[in-house]
This record gives sequence, C-alpha cells and structure tokens, in this order.
Amino acid sequence: MQITNNIIKNRDIRLDIIRIFSLFCVISVHFFLNSGFYDEIIVGKQMYLMNLVLSFFFICVPMFIILTGYLMNKKVLSKKYYKGIIKTLIIYIICTIIYSIFIKYYKNENMNIIIFITNLLAYKGTTYAWYIEMYIGLFLLIPFLNLIINNLKNKKEYHVLLGTLILLIGLPSVINCEGIKLLSDWWMGIYPIFYYFLGAYLYRYPVKLDNKINIVLILIIVVVFGTFNFYKSYNQNYIWDSWNGYSSIFVMIESFLVFNLLLRIKFNKNNTTRSKVLQILSEACLGAYLISRIYDMIIYDKLNALIPTVKERFVYAPVTVLICFTCSIITSILINLLYKNGYNLIAKIKSNNKNHKNTTQINRNMLK
Repeated sequence: MQITNNIIKNRDIRLDIIRIFSLFCVISVHFFLNSGFYDEIIVGKQMYLMNLVLSFFFICVPMFIILTGYLMNKKVLSKKYYKGIIKTLIIYIICTIIYSIFIKYYKNENMNIIIFITNLLAYKGTTYAWYIEMYIGLFLLIPFLNLIINNLKNKKEYHVLLGTLILLIGLPSVINCEGIKLLSDWWMGIYPIFYYFLGAYLYRYPVKLDNKINIVLILIIVVVFGTFNFYKSYNQNYIWDSWNGYSSIFVMIESFLVFNLLLRIKFNKNNTTRSKVLQILSEACLGAYLISRIYDMIIYDKLNALIPTVKERFVYAPVTVLICFTCSIITSILINLLYKNGYNLIAKIKSNNKNHKNTTQINRNMLK
C-alpha cells in the first residue's frame, strides 16, 4: 500500500488534469456539431458569443497531441516501445464492439461481422475513431521524431524547427484565407507533428510566463480568433476552412497558451485520494472520447426534439456537455476495468503455464 501511495504522490497530476480538460473540450466541440450550430446563419450577438466559445474549444485535439509530446519525447526504438500501442488498440476494439451493438439496436442500422470488421479496419468503428488512425501513425513515428529532437544542439535550433513548421502549417491557414495562395499549404496536414514537437519543447524548455499575462493572452487570442471566424462566416452558414482547423495558427497559439497555463498551476500532491481519482479519470479519457458518440446521439436526439432552435439549445450546453462527459467517463472506466481484468487473467494463465513447465522440468531432472 505504501508503494502505491508513493507512486500516486510522484505522479504529475497536472498532466492528468490536462488530459481530462482536453476531453471536456472535445465533448464541448461536439455540442456545436450535434446541436445544429453549423446549419445556422451566423449573425447576431448570440451567434458571435457562440463563435467565441467554439473557437476556444478548438484546442481539444491539439492539447492531446501536445501532451503526447510532453510525455513521450524520451521514447526510443525497442520491442517494448511497440508493445505500448496494445492497450490503445484493445480499447478501440472494445469501443467498436459496444458502438456497433448500439447502432444496430438504437439506430436500427445494418450490422454483421463483415461490416464490423470493415468498419474496425477502416477506423470507422466509432464516429470519432479517426483519432486512433492518426495516433497509430504518430506512435510509429515517435522514436524517429525523438531522434530529430535529440540531435538539436540547443534551444535556438529547436526554435528554428518550430518556426519552420509554423511557416509550413500555421501561417498558410490565415495568409491564404482570401483565396490567394501566397504561401505553400501542401504541408498543413502534418499538424500532429508540430503539436508533438511543441509538447516535447515544453517538457525540455519550460516557458516561464506569468499566469495573469498568460490568461490575458488566452482571452485576446480567443476574441481575435472568434471574431475572425464570425467575420468569415457572417450572414451565411458556418464556413469550415484552414483558418479554423487544427492546423490554424490561431489554434496553435491558443493550444500553447492553455497547455502552458495548466502546466504552471500548482497542485497539492499530498492528497492521495484526489490524485487517485484524477488518475482514474485521466486513464479513462481515450475510451470516453471514442464512446462519447453514443451519448451524443441519445442526448442530442432528445434535446433537439424538445428545444426548437440552436440559440435556445445553447442555454442548455453546460448541462448537456456535463451529462455526456460524465456518462462517457463512467462507461470508459468500466471498459478499463474489463481490459485490466482480462490482462490480469491472461498474465495469470501464462504464469501458471510457466510454473507448470518449470515443475515438470524439475521432476524430469529428479528422475534422471
């Protein structure tokens, strides 16, 4: 028990909080997806406010990737490293099974073993499984990305690396937004690599920015970003383009500032109960992300039927997001328990088989 408590105390709960907050951002973004916001005409004060809120929550996926860079920038190529993807894949498979059963009986969609396997392999096992497809590729690249990091001689060279990626990925999102191509936008799709390097940078070179200044900068970028989105979509349906995607320079700046702020907040590590709860919630975030589509369908089917307009639905956003978040987390905790018990059972069977073989070999040696 003492060993367990020491592990919990030594755990960096800031990172658990970042992961949990990132999941909350994901589910908040999905409110706009499921409530009909993107089908509305963007005009008026309330739609402007909704643009500001949406623009803040766009940091959801980038925050997860920055956290990956922060945690995994020391990983090296090894057999043990590749085994690290197993839990992610199993959680994805379990979530796919649950989701497939759900849509078969809740949505009455055609589902059989062929469709299930096809969806699983095509990363359509759940609506949000695209993240798994992206993460697997990033995971395979991480040892090699770390070789790049480890061969940078100093902080200045790291700045050049990040600056180059901003030039290739972030700046074209705004510079080219009026339809005139002034910068190459070919590389914008590699935004996960930028965020990974950014996370590794924050691990190696902590940014000492005063919290109050950090908060003010976050507010400024949210207002600028939200106003820009409002302007680009004004008097029409919401426009999706490079300036509001994960490769956007606005999202890059916003994600950096929020991640850095959460890193600098001081938390009491002596409260082992709170730390354990945060650990459990944090470890459930991946499954909650994947399974949240189930609760999206249940909750928003009812919300949209009861509340006629998007503006009225927005009033209920905090409640709907919190319900979806809570249900997704609880389901994922149960999935993690299933995985853990299955893992322990397999390990126990392997251990028993090994002990049996050793006993048999000893008996044979004694007979000799």
